[in-house]
Amino acid sequence: MTQTLRDICWCGNTELTEFSPDYLSCSQCGTLVSKTGLMTEQLRIKDDNHDFYGKEYWLSYQTENYGFPDIRQRARQDLPERCLYWLQKLMTYKLPPGKVLELGCAHGGFVAMMGWAGFEAMGLELSPWVVEFARQTFKMPIFLGPLEDQQLEPESFDAIVLYDVMEHLPDPVATMSYGASLLKEDGIFIVQMPNYEEGKTYSEMVAQKDHFLDQMKSIEHIHLLSRRGASQFFKNLGFEFLQFEQQLFKYDMFFVASRQPLVAYTDEQISDSLLKSPSGRIVQALLDKSSEFNQLQVQHENIQVQYQTSETSRAELLNIIEQQGQEITSLCPEVSATVTDDLQHPQSQLNQSNLDLQHTQSQLTQSQKQIQHFQKNQLQQIQNQLNETEAKLKVMNVEIAAMKTSKFWKLRTLWFKFKRFVGIPTDNE
Repeated sequence: MTQTLRDICWCGNTELTEFSPDYLSCSQCGTLVSKTGLMTEQLRIKDDNHDFYGKEYWLSYQTENYGFPDIRQRARQDLPERCLYWLQKLMTYKLPPGKVLELGCAHGGFVAMMGWAGFEAMGLELSPWVVEFARQTFKMPIFLGPLEDQQLEPESFDAIVLYDVMEHLPDPVATMSYGASLLKEDGIFIVQMPNYEEGKTYSEMVAQKDHFLDQMKSIEHIHLLSRRGASQFFKNLGFEFLQFEQQLFKYDMFFVASRQPLVAYTDEQISDSLLKSPSGRIVQALLDKSSEFNQLQVQHENIQVQYQTSETSRAELLNIIEQQGQEITSLCPEVSATVTDDLQHPQSQLNQSNLDLQHTQSQLTQSQKQIQHFQKNQLQQIQNQLNETEAKLKVMNVEIAAMKTSKFWKLRTLWFKFKRFVGIPTDNE
């Protein structure tokens, strides 16, 4: 395919500088401009089997060159991910039954989702084959050909959405100016496209293996804008109010452009609008599940950050330990010799102390045996004396009992009674 060299930026600047083998850089607006991207006439598909954006672009080109799923797989996979995300962003600023046009609608899945939500939705594509595929798959109205070729009522649309499309436009000013004429006074553009971070050089991107390098597809990505460039572009169109939202993919930017100050609807207002129809209820249920999934994803990302932080700390600590280990290893011979010398004298003292302790313990054991033997003998002697005393006491008690029964004892008793009777003192009875 022979391409015409492009040497002018969308902003009109012709003093472009070399950025990479395939792109020039515009210092006035911060845009990267493809040297050899497609021209406007090449967007009009004349041979659907061979033109760039024809049938094979959807069936094989993106799969073979970028590893993307083909159009049939994407018609299923895109619905729960990007289509729900896009619908949530659209309904933040516009509610059904607004009229919305999607440029570059591919399989038509998002057009269908807008219709299910209650919008008057329609799409546009370049390839006759993919237009028919979208119509048959989702039963939605799809226009064929570039936007400028469509005969549409001016100021009739509430929103025009372009997801991964604007970078493909050979003449974005002409296309978007016509789009602006189709929007109502309070109508909005919603745009998702690659975000070139100004200040990064091509060599830095290559050295860092920057993900943005994947967006530098010079044949089809003709204008790669920075945030500054995007703001300048839409302000030139009369859309002074830009609201940058959280992008779905890190290498993208996502924003809403309006002529008037933007006012966001609440989740409650969005839900009230969806619950008015059966299909809207299904969409609301999908949005609820998508919100739960997004929360889990945020938690997962936070856990990953914590894990990476802990791994970094662990690696730093391991490095410190290894360094200290090396220092200890280098000091070991010297420390070992010093410690050996210092320990020899205390060790001999310890050995002598152990011997003294053993001797003392032996003496203590012997003393305990002697004490036990002495105590045993003393107890035996005391017991013997006690037994002898008890025997003597018994003998004396017998003798006393015998004396008390004798005549002498009886006379003695009478004598003491007589002395007490006559008043004679008695010394002892």
